[in-house]
Amino acid sequence: MRAPIALAARLAAAFVGIGLASAPALADAVADFYAGKRITLVVATPPGGPYDICARLLARHLGRHVPGNPTIVVQNMAGATGMLAADYIYNKAPQDGTILGNLHNMLPLMRTLGRLTADVDPAKFNWIGNMTRETGDAIVSSKAPVKTIEDAKRVEVVMGAASPMALAAIYPRVMNYVLGTKFRVVTGYNGFAGVEHAIEEGEVQGNAGDTWYSGVGRTYQLYKEGAIRVIVQIGTRSPELADVPLLTDLAGSDADRALLELFSSPYEVGKPTAMGPGVPPERVAAVRAAYEATLGDPALVADAAKLGVTIAPVPGSELAALMTRLTHLPPELVDRAREAVGQ
Repeated sequence: MRAPIALAARLAAAFVGIGLASAPALADAVADFYAGKRITLVVATPPGGPYDICARLLARHLGRHVPGNPTIVVQNMAGATGMLAADYIYNKAPQDGTILGNLHNMLPLMRTLGRLTADVDPAKFNWIGNMTRETGDAIVSSKAPVKTIEDAKRVEVVMGAASPMALAAIYPRVMNYVLGTKFRVVTGYNGFAGVEHAIEEGEVQGNAGDTWYSGVGRTYQLYKEGAIRVIVQIGTRSPELADVPLLTDLAGSDADRALLELFSSPYEVGKPTAMGPGVPPERVAAVRAAYEATLGDPALVADAAKLGVTIAPVPGSELAALMTRLTHLPPELVDRAREAVGQ
């Protein structure tokens, strides 16, 4: 099958945009390449979490919109805060367009903090797009002796995290550094689910850096039951949390705001999808157009609503520009970021 008319029009525009002649012939060549093939969508996290949910949602619908209608299969490749998958796609995977990756949203931040364990440049991936700009949160148990972020400047709050470089550990340290809060981080829990269980058992009092899913999930259930409070939201505002301050709005200076914007960037990056740096540009353009069409597909939108995933797409070109900006920061901002997390 050839691409639908609307998709073909977007492909033609994309091909013109990258300076390629004979767009119809190229579109046919892309369709011929993908016909009967399989695209592997590599996920940088274990099964069952938010990245995996978004990847499997995408995989169910993307193949209908890629010229040639390839089969899409999901492969989880967790490890090293997403670095294992990033290294594979950047350095080891075939650069022919048969490998996609749902990469970790901390990739550019880890580079800024000097914590990349893979030889990759986030700006050089071929970014396909992002499913949604997200809202992160910092939550505390209703049994904790604080109700607001202002309270946390006066009273110590014990926060749980999986590891010292997990967002759940980074955000409390950054808020201590910028806002003067008194969070104390305890690490070693088995992901967010482990921290969530520890909050319910009273081992810790809160968590930071989770993704807010309106209407679904254990966190939302606890929130509606009044068992937890959201004291800060991060990244994009949620209408449901209208009375909760946004992290960047708590900055007392332009320099502090720039720092908080940098640490809020994972939620702007969202759940990003990429191809390797060596994939032919016509295939990148075709998959970008297919990604855009997929996220506008009523069938995907309906599935996303059932999962509590908000679809607010970011085009690949915009995501690529964001990655370039996040990898070319002023040295003084980089220095403060590293100081904030204790490096």
